Amino acid sequence: MTKTERVNTMMRYINNRQFFTIRELMSHFQVSRSTVIRDLENIQELGMPLTSSVGRDGGYAVLQNTLLPAVQFNNEELKALFVSFLATLNTQLPYLQNRNTLTEKLVAIASKTQQDDLLTLQELLVFSHTNPANTKLTELTDFAPPMLRTLLNDCLTSRQLQLKLATTTHTVWVRHVYNRQAIWYVDAWDLNASRFYELKITDIVAVTPVAQEQALDPDAIADAIKAARPQPNVRLKLTTDAIQQFKQHPHPTAPLQYRAQFHQTAVLECYLDPASSEQLQDFARWFLYLGHAATLQTAPTELIAAIRTECQVQLGQLPTE
Repeated sequence: MTKTERVNTMMRYINNRQFFTIRELMSHFQVSRSTVIRDLENIQELGMPLTSSVGRDGGYAVLQNTLLPAVQFNNEELKALFVSFLATLNTQLPYLQNRNTLTEKLVAIASKTQQDDLLTLQELLVFSHTNPANTKLTELTDFAPPMLRTLLNDCLTSRQLQLKLATTTHTVWVRHVYNRQAIWYVDAWDLNASRFYELKITDIVAVTPVAQEQALDPDAIADAIKAARPQPNVRLKLTTDAIQQFKQHPHPTAPLQYRAQFHQTAVLECYLDPASSEQLQDFARWFLYLGHAATLQTAPTELIAAIRTECQVQLGQLPTE
């Protein structure tokens, strides 16, 4: 960490605390006492007023009712942020409209020369989800479903929610929210049925946080999930080409287990509900996408049948000679 990075990080660190000591800064940033004192002097020169108290319990505090100086980005940092926004423009991300206003503000704080560089980068770079005919275009189909934002905001308050669908209501603990094949899902543990459900975000009509007095202890939920967790019934072996395909479109909930040096082979283990035709069909299509470098070692008969059906359908659609 450079001195500039350390000073900027230290400013945020002490601004989030009512009181701090030199010893705390020495321990947190792994620097000497003299370095901390010099950094504090630089911070005060930048406009952050500090008050000090002496004695055994003495230390420093930020003078109340003051603001941090405006954050400054160098040229390369500004480009990195801007390119990160461009790379995720058309990927059905939540808070997409807010991200667009952030991009506008990012450009607004840049100098004229920096703005020209950023606009040139926008014209040059074409990502997998970018419309090459108009790199600035955000199509309506690229917006995430409105319920996704509601769900995420409620999860930040409590992950124990009531999810109302058209015909049913589930009281759940939300484990994951993920996107698969341009569709957003919630992976949720049903607190009454003691099983996981995979629900499409577009099927959710309303989200209501569970009342605090009715919420279950998180440790009790973890124990229930552990006790009910099914053993993996699908095992894939992947070699180099399939691993590269996996990185482009990974399995939403199961990680790769690398088995060789330089990550040349890997294993994926997961559980599929044999009674869920949607899960089987999705996995069959995803497995075929991985290509011949992915070998199915273990699978329920229902999944094998789904893969064969998908292959037969695709073969039947090939043009005849």
